[in-house]
Amino acid sequence: MSYAEPMSAAPSQPVSLRILAGVDEQNLAREIFDEVWPSDEGTQITPNLLQALVHNGTYLSGAFIAEKIVAAAFAFPGVDESGHLHLHSHMAAVREGFRDRGIGNAIKWHQRDWALGRGYKTIAWTFDPLVRRNAKLNLIKLGVQVFEYFPDFYGDLPDALNIGDPTDRVIARWELLAPRVEEARSGKLKFTSQDFPTALANVAGIPEEKTMDSGAKNVLCYLPADIIELRSQDLAKASAWRFALRRQLQPRLEAGWSITGFTEDGAFILTQAN
Repeated sequence: MSYAEPMSAAPSQPVSLRILAGVDEQNLAREIFDEVWPSDEGTQITPNLLQALVHNGTYLSGAFIAEKIVAAAFAFPGVDESGHLHLHSHMAAVREGFRDRGIGNAIKWHQRDWALGRGYKTIAWTFDPLVRRNAKLNLIKLGVQVFEYFPDFYGDLPDALNIGDPTDRVIARWELLAPRVEEARSGKLKFTSQDFPTALANVAGIPEEKTMDSGAKNVLCYLPADIIELRSQDLAKASAWRFALRRQLQPRLEAGWSITGFTEDGAFILTQAN
């Protein structure tokens, strides 16, 4: 359910990040989550539940500019299918007007330091694979890899960002001590298409699926420029993108492929397992 935004120019005012403690500070984070995911069903997370989670080892942080909270993130312990403990980052949100300043990126690195200090080696989270800015942040700026695809993971979500669209999600796995993560942090992680064949093209804003050579070891899947804006303007076209990308990603990831990169012109790089 994570929301993120790409790192760009540094904010004109300094940003401070801190862990939020106590119900009053936790409510500041709840306000951010409810503002980013507005819903007629009320709050994203109730105060009593959030207090119980934070009291028992949940990560909850806020980003502040001039003592005003502008972003928040929430993560809790999880166990994968192999029984390995990791931190699951469930929500990260930046207020309108403060996006595209690198704040979301800064929160993730703060979360990494917190996790390493408590013995975690992996952070995982879901993200909508159609959202280009999230793909760029996760794969280029953070150095995650993606191995799993879940169609309609959350079921129907009534919030304004997701309503009317299946909640397909992929799982980002952030191996915190991997060399590619340090490479991402230094800004040196770059991906090019290398003339890989295109499985899903963006043709004037329309998804176009290609017939692939079965011997291809790497393929490209392009994304729309802004699926959130498209969803608000043309739900039928947004749905065409959803199902086209699902047809390309889901069977490959289930067969052992992974998403290993994201090109500057907006394509996932999918790589077949050796």
